[in-house]
Amino acid sequence: MEEDASKDAATSDALSELARLWRRYEGDPDSALPAITETAVAALRVERASIWLMDEGHGVLRCIDLYEATPGRHTRGTVLRAADYPQYFAALAAEEPIAASDAMTDPRTAEFGPGYLAPLGIGAMLDAPIRLGLGLVGVVCHEHVGAARVWTRAEEKDGAFLASLASLALELSQRARREALLTATLESTGEGILAADEKRVVAFNRRLLDMWGIDRTQIASLALVQDHMASLTLGPSELIAAANEIFAGDLETIDILELRDGRVLERCSRPQVLRDEVVGRVWSFRDVTSQRRSEQALRASEARMRDLAIRDGLTGLFNRRHLLEQLQDLVSRGERLAVAIIDLDHFKRVNDEHGHVVGDAVLRDFAKVVTDRLRASDMIGRYGGEEFALVLRGTGAVQARAVIEGIRRGLAEREPVGGVVRYTFSAGVAELGVDAIEPMALIARADERLYEAKHAGRDRTV
Repeated sequence: MEEDASKDAATSDALSELARLWRRYEGDPDSALPAITETAVAALRVERASIWLMDEGHGVLRCIDLYEATPGRHTRGTVLRAADYPQYFAALAAEEPIAASDAMTDPRTAEFGPGYLAPLGIGAMLDAPIRLGLGLVGVVCHEHVGAARVWTRAEEKDGAFLASLASLALELSQRARREALLTATLESTGEGILAADEKRVVAFNRRLLDMWGIDRTQIASLALVQDHMASLTLGPSELIAAANEIFAGDLETIDILELRDGRVLERCSRPQVLRDEVVGRVWSFRDVTSQRRSEQALRASEARMRDLAIRDGLTGLFNRRHLLEQLQDLVSRGERLAVAIIDLDHFKRVNDEHGHVVGDAVLRDFAKVVTDRLRASDMIGRYGGEEFALVLRGTGAVQARAVIEGIRRGLAEREPVGGVVRYTFSAGVAELGVDAIEPMALIARADERLYEAKHAGRDRTV
């Protein structure tokens, strides 16, 4: 047990360290991939970890980073073809993890045996698919050197987490390339140019007329041009005020204009100076609508990826790993808190009698019921299967039991909705500093009390 705990701690430390440093890699996505393979080796305790990308036809896998623990070496460039390894590529196409405990006999990986597994002494493989958008783009491969090895569910989840980080790194890299391409495209198409003195337009180009839909009869008068631009711009008074305010100054300014038709323009204003006197202005307008939308979409995508790394996909609650990390942080800060482990009673019977669709609905319903009753400072996570863990801050065991009992009574009194059958739960509560001083010991004590509640007849809190 102590050895398992030590391994779990090592895994948690490796993943936590990568998460802590991740912001560094958001600005340098190419460095993120070697960091991911090194973390994979440490977290899953394997000799080799690698990242492979597929070509557009999904017929070729190319290694973009392989890390070998013993020599501490990164390499790349190996190519695998679907024609040579059809079973493995077919398994990847399912977009599900490949947990080959005995890689030599598992039909998904046995093709690698004579030429790859045997020479390197690889006994087990754990491959996690990398998705970008809605499609499969590659795989993170973990290779255990030695005898066959049974991969745990926790290790599969850690592999999936590392694959999600690889996906995010690839998306960030694509973002950098797209932004570079967008800038080149905008410069190649030209900017709208307008030069004027205090009263009249003295120069312009065709791009300006097309961008703003300005008629040539309006272009001679600066006032007419300003009025026309203001009529197309959100906040027109601010547009004119800004133009007039900076006209006589010697500052170079850049601002953003939002147009009523949804476009976004970047406006750069430069003074024209003659004998130390500002005699006019040159405005250049660049359409940055696509860039802004891409940035917004990428920010939303990054937020979704980060959320996926800490949330349970079915209930939307925190996943076990994230909840434990938050609990560890609260304990290290010395906060007063209580932990509850909750288990839905006879949940297997619900699945057997009503089907997994109803079972999933029950899990989601319970997650909503509890979330609605907790304070914003409290936390709830799906601990595993039909088990949930609650962290109630600033609360002792007595108050925590009262809160959970209120939830339990509320469930008993309400009418089920949305296809959810009636269900009950049992709970065990432990208080930090009274029952234990370490997070895992605290959870273990709450779990013991949960089983006391079940042995006492279920549908109760101990």
